[in-house]
Amino acid sequence: MTKCFIKQRANNPQQKALRRQQILLAARERFEHLSYEEVNLNHIAADVGITKAALYRYFRNKESLFLALFIESLEALVKESEHLQQIPLAEAIGQALIKQPLYCKLSAILHSILERNLTHEEAFAFKKRILALTAQFRDQIRQHPDGRGLSDAAATELVIQIQETVIGAWHMTHPSGAIAEVIKQPDLQVFNRQFATSLKRHISILLAGAFKATL
Repeated sequence: MTKCFIKQRANNPQQKALRRQQILLAARERFEHLSYEEVNLNHIAADVGITKAALYRYFRNKESLFLALFIESLEALVKESEHLQQIPLAEAIGQALIKQPLYCKLSAILHSILERNLTHEEAFAFKKRILALTAQFRDQIRQHPDGRGLSDAAATELVIQIQETVIGAWHMTHPSGAIAEVIKQPDLQVFNRQFATSLKRHISILLAGAFKATL
């Protein structure tokens, strides 16, 4: 775990922005190895060298902290996809997603956990930001040589369906407890799925369907 341990109080906008990023970094590092339920705000605050009360000056609850992480991870996904114009589109999308495991893991809990308990204003601002990033991702798909035949509507629908696929594939390929153990048995191997393989297969199917819908 990276330790930040800021001694002085953040007083100016630059220091506050840095403090916010350090909190996000601490949360990201813990979430890489733990489930959402196992991540503790007290531990995140300690990693940064602040009190839990000070953390609440930046994020009013655990959900808002992880929603900020989700935005960062989606921004990283969009940026990653900019560099994959020279390979087939289905492979490019799959690679971009696999290189952003934080986005995939957060997507799996986005609708069932993270979007709970938002105020109307928070929900509106969050979804507006997601909409803007979705449009960027859509435009990159349409600019890809393999995606130029897609309309705005078809490409937008494809992006939404890709996220739905990420959510389902993540849950199917990350079992826990007794299930994770029993599916290792030879007669239950059909349930032992690999995330990257499953995701790429579904993206190819979605992409074919998107072009078929435009005909």
